[in-house]
Amino acid sequence: MSHNLFGSRFQDARKPAWHGLGKVAEKAMGAAQALKEIGAYKVYLAEASANGHALGRNAILRDPVKDDPEVRCFGIVSQDYTLLTPQDVCTIYDERVGQPVETIGALGYGETFFLSTHLPTVDVRGDEVENYLLIANPMTGLASCEIRVTPVRVVCENTLVASDRLATEKLRIVHDSTAKQRFGDWLQGVYEEAETTAKVLADLFVAMASARVRTADAAKLFEAAYPIPNKPKSNAPQVVVEQRVRWWEENVNLMERRREGAKILFEGLGTGMDTKAAKGTLWGAYNAVVECEDYRKGREETQIGASALFGERAQAKKRAFEYAVAQVGR
Repeated sequence: MSHNLFGSRFQDARKPAWHGLGKVAEKAMGAAQALKEIGAYKVYLAEASANGHALGRNAILRDPVKDDPEVRCFGIVSQDYTLLTPQDVCTIYDERVGQPVETIGALGYGETFFLSTHLPTVDVRGDEVENYLLIANPMTGLASCEIRVTPVRVVCENTLVASDRLATEKLRIVHDSTAKQRFGDWLQGVYEEAETTAKVLADLFVAMASARVRTADAAKLFEAAYPIPNKPKSNAPQVVVEQRVRWWEENVNLMERRREGAKILFEGLGTGMDTKAAKGTLWGAYNAVVECEDYRKGREETQIGASALFGERAQAKKRAFEYAVAQVGR
């Protein structure tokens, strides 16, 4: 399975990651030290130009590194854009949080940098759920830096990062002149509220683990996670309509296969589905979707890491979680 890591720039504090790359830290360390361990790289702003003429905008550039010896351009931004570099993130994290880093790494050519630290563990009827503070910092000019509090089931070997909705805290840092100050203030505030966050998560997850569901009921959650697209309209030339129909049929088949995959996991083949918390419960049905999305292969194999965090896979988990929360609230 592919990983989309930038070289082998990944480090885990406890055990090798599912992709087998990067390293396991031999001792606890802060963010700045961990960045040096995985291979620091320089990202900066430079005036953009074309044919020798200044464009009045800046380019986000990454300097050459040993394993990618050329300059990379991550994006073009306005001159008001304030860049948060990996070094900025690590320095502010060490100043405001100061806890050992759990994971740290970079995706693509280094355009997305991330790190996490461990928060209090949540017990869900004997099924332990790890809780993490995650910083995701895209440096493309197209997305904001994010701070999330994210739960992960320890029975799964890879980092099962849940969706936007699953994050009990999610803060976006707009890249303006106050970005670094706000990033530090919010980061410190989120970390200090970690115990309250753990209690909120525990109450919600225990409710999900206490809600018994049959396979037919779980199927409704799978349908929510993998919706069938609307039939295409026929208000176009015949050749276009035929293309639309083919696309629609392919996607219907795809959603049906994914529903079936989640069902098989829920019925016993999923990791940890024999536990009291997961067996025959809403919690188990939700986690069947999570495992399906974080382990399955697909066309975007080279982007699996990013997709599980931000893309199509994360959206499927989001829909599953929203459905589960709605059922608990009834």
